[in-house]
Amino acid sequence: MAVKKNDNLLKLKKQLSDNALSPLYVLYGEEEFLRELYVSRIIEKVPDGGFPEFNHITINGADAPFSEYDNAWEVFPMMTDKKLIHIKNSDIFLSKRSSSGGSSTEEKKEFWSEKFKRIADDTVVVFDETSVDKRSALYKAAAKAGVVVEFAYQSEADLVTWIIGRCLKAKKKISKENAYYLVTLCDPGLGNINNELGKLLDFCGDEIYKTDIDRIVSKSMQIIVFELTDAIMAGNTGKAIATLTDLKTVRESAFNLLYLLLASFEKMLHAKLLQGLSQNEIASELGVSPYIVRKYIDGAKGFDEDALTWMVRRVAELDMAIKEGRAEEWAALEQYVMECIHMNNR
Repeated sequence: MAVKKNDNLLKLKKQLSDNALSPLYVLYGEEEFLRELYVSRIIEKVPDGGFPEFNHITINGADAPFSEYDNAWEVFPMMTDKKLIHIKNSDIFLSKRSSSGGSSTEEKKEFWSEKFKRIADDTVVVFDETSVDKRSALYKAAAKAGVVVEFAYQSEADLVTWIIGRCLKAKKKISKENAYYLVTLCDPGLGNINNELGKLLDFCGDEIYKTDIDRIVSKSMQIIVFELTDAIMAGNTGKAIATLTDLKTVRESAFNLLYLLLASFEKMLHAKLLQGLSQNEIASELGVSPYIVRKYIDGAKGFDEDALTWMVRRVAELDMAIKEGRAEEWAALEQYVMECIHMNNR
């Protein structure tokens, strides 16, 4: 029987509750807030005995040599029963990547396969990875040796439930509609939502209203860019100019905005070409959260394919003009937005 997506998370929660840790964990995924939360909970279950340098060993990045891992594996815990090795973004579970120092893929596979077989009873190893390749031999070996848990971006419904729950713990109220509205203003990831919700809980009364959210929450740049693309789609020149003026007033980089628009139009074009796939499948293909992908899908419906193709290609020309000094950044951005409105509404 196939393992359900959340089974391993439930297993991890039970192990934490029972204080019965596995020798090996691979925690991965783009939902950094939850991933870090569970890494911290595992670390808390392994006391450092007053000697964190010996008992809580952290190894950063994919550039660590084999010898550093060997030393961590072989050292004995001091004044405590267990030691913990926390390995951040090793990238060993990504295919087609060699280890540092010229080590081949086969050497890496052999080294780590042996390490997974030789985890002592006094050791807990936690791999803390942004991404993995589930097809890789090392991922499969780690799954056999311990517990692997994916922390993907949460769905809109889950985020709304989480916001309402956190408000209740703080003895405050927020409606489902306003919780959803808060989600739509934030960058993907619970960390961003948690920061903005924290501000609301600090400054609002017994209930959080939409007016509070508008007053206190900082819109993500991604959301502002969506508002700009919506104005372009609708041919709303006034709204587009007002948005650009606001961004210019707060000294946003025109060059960065140009490339954020490019990224949005590229994803809309990609979404248009993926018509027929489910929303979750398109989100996976685009590498975005399930609730953000809807913006790209809706945008794809509102733009002609030829117009999107032109918008993507046009940025390269403006980029060259800016770099050669033939155009000033803000003037080029404003020209581009007006050209996009004309192109899509001709």
